[in-house]
Amino acid sequence: MQYENAKDVLPASLLKEVQKYAEGKVLYIPKQSRQAGWGEASGYRERLNKRNALIQSRYSSGCSVMELAEEFFLSPETIKKVVYGKKMKLPEYSPSIASAEQYAKAGLAEEWVRIYLSSEGIPMPDGEEYFLSELARIPIRFIEERKGEERKIAGPTSPDITAPAGRPDVPLIVLFENRRFRAVCREEYLTALRQARVNAHYAFVFAKHAEYNYFYNNFGKHFQR
Repeated sequence: MQYENAKDVLPASLLKEVQKYAEGKVLYIPKQSRQAGWGEASGYRERLNKRNALIQSRYSSGCSVMELAEEFFLSPETIKKVVYGKKMKLPEYSPSIASAEQYAKAGLAEEWVRIYLSSEGIPMPDGEEYFLSELARIPIRFIEERKGEERKIAGPTSPDITAPAGRPDVPLIVLFENRRFRAVCREEYLTALRQARVNAHYAFVFAKHAEYNYFYNNFGKHFQR
């Protein structure tokens, strides 16, 4: 590190003040600014912290987990992680099931989905309209083809979750509305899973808030781990 003479850098008045406290000493002056962390520049991190603080406050005042899940359009498991968990730290992100699981365990599933969809150029569904499920295995047969027709695979299916050759093992992002499931991105990956005769695969599901009760009553068992 190259040192500079303070008299060549500081105004005379400020130099006199510094000499009162550290005359003849070598000082390191740290940078005032730092690189903004994830979500800080956009303000999303602050909104997330405020939301979680509000959830914890409502829970302390007597609101149940299910009431909070419906109010904030989050799964009951996510609400539990917010109200019972410690201060959350953002795990390292990668487009993989392992990374998604780390985020989900930290109560940050929606952040993983937001980053993933952003990398695919797809906007995050509006939280006031959609409920986000837990990360869980969903039967491939639930998900319709692009033309709206379910494709059934003849023959035995594998219980193992194996990524098609040459593709990363990533969760599916699925939309549930009008009582139907459809993939919102990487439909070719879904096709590859079908061709590989995969029976079920990890997925996040966005369900229309208006259809929350139907979704949970009919498919909720698949999203309870």
